[in-house]
Amino acid sequence: MRTWCITGALLAFASFAAAQSSPPPDLSDFTKSPTEHIEQIEDPFTVRAVTGTIRTAASEGGRADVLFEMEGPGDERTMRHTLTDKNGHFKISKLPEGNYRFKATLYGFQSVVGTIIVSKRAPATSEIKIEMRIGG
Repeated sequence: MRTWCITGALLAFASFAAAQSSPPPDLSDFTKSPTEHIEQIEDPFTVRAVTGTIRTAASEGGRADVLFEMEGPGDERTMRHTLTDKNGHFKISKLPEGNYRFKATLYGFQSVVGTIIVSKRAPATSEIKIEMRIGG
């Protein structure tokens, strides 16, 4: 079992579940990797601001140049994207509250998709942490 987490004042865990347990998300607006395999995080991340770190199982620190994309809020098809920096950090600023779909993509690794809930009630120190596995 793979564990994903949100860190902050308290540490909360969201467990990975196989994509077969729910209908596949609509990813038609997201970038597709040529060798794409997708892992879906079932439990949403709830944050006040969209900041975080992406690492790979093979790396000790964060992973540079991961494409992090978001669509939303709700049914809106507005896309936002950024690349992780040399330490694997990413940030997308000035998002209205709501539910967003996200996708993290890096050639040679399994893409990770899920939901982010942006809420003023989330802890101010919440941060998204994602680990990507080598492609499959």
